[in-house]
Amino acid sequence: MYPNIGKSSRIDTLFNSNNNAFVVAFDHGILMGPIDGIKDIESSISKVAKGGPDAIQVTPPIAKVVSENFLGRNSPSLIARIDSSNLWRSSPEPKSGYYTELFSVKDAVRLDAQAVVTYLLVGFENDHDEAYNLKALSKIAHEAQDYGMPLIIEPLGIAKGYQAVRDKDIISLAVRMATEVGADLLKVDYTGEKDSFREILDSTTCPVMIRGGPKTKTIADSLQMVSDSLETGAKGLVSGRNIWQSEDPTKITKVYSEFVHNEIGLEDALKQLE
Repeated sequence: MYPNIGKSSRIDTLFNSNNNAFVVAFDHGILMGPIDGIKDIESSISKVAKGGPDAIQVTPPIAKVVSENFLGRNSPSLIARIDSSNLWRSSPEPKSGYYTELFSVKDAVRLDAQAVVTYLLVGFENDHDEAYNLKALSKIAHEAQDYGMPLIIEPLGIAKGYQAVRDKDIISLAVRMATEVGADLLKVDYTGEKDSFREILDSTTCPVMIRGGPKTKTIADSLQMVSDSLETGAKGLVSGRNIWQSEDPTKITKVYSEFVHNEIGLEDALKQLE
C-alpha cells in the first residue's frame, strides 16, 4: 500500500496499536492566538504527553521548544503543521481570508517528525486563492514523496462565520480533491451520521481520521461522535480543545487514547470521565 519505505515506516509508527491513531493538536495558536488551554503551551503539552497520545501536532518552532516531550521509546510522535490560514480568527476579523505555506517538509525532517499536516480549503470568495492552495499542496506532496514523509491533508469546506462546513457534498468534494493532489492520510470533519460519513470514506483511497472540531457541549457528545466514526471505518481522531481545555488534560488524554484503541468501550470511557 505504501511503496515508499520512509512513508510506510512513519505511518506504521503513527498507527502502532490496532491500526487506529489518537492525535492531540496544539497548532491553534497560529490561528487564534493564546486561547484558554494553550496560553502556557509548554505546560499544556507536557500534561497531554503524559496521557500517552500517539502523536502531538504543533508548528516546527513550538516543536523545538517542547522537544523533550518527543524523546524516548514511549513518547508521542511529532506531526508538524506547515501552513496556516486566518479564516477562523474572530478578532481582527479577516476580510476575504488567506491561506499560506509557512514551513517546508525539510523543516519537519530536521525535527524527526512522523508526518506533516496541511489544509485544503474549498470555498474561497476568490477562485485564485483556492488555486494557490492546490498548487502549494502539489509542491508539498512532491517534497513529501522525496523525503519519505507522510502528508496529512485536512480538507475543509469554508464559509464566513462558520467554524466548519459539514455539508456532505462539500466534504466529499474536498476529500476527493485532497486524495487526487497526493494525500497519504486525511483529517476530516464527521458529517453527523453514519450513512453520509460512509459515503465520504468510500470517496477516498486514504485512511481517514476525524477532526475533533470546536469543543463540544459535553464529553458524551464528543465520545459518541468518535464511536460512530470508528464504527463506520475511520482510523482515528485528531482532537484539541476537548482535550487541553478540560480540567485534567492528562486523564482525558489517557481515556481517549484507550477508547480510540478499543481498549475500553463507550460506557467505561464515560464513567472514567464523570
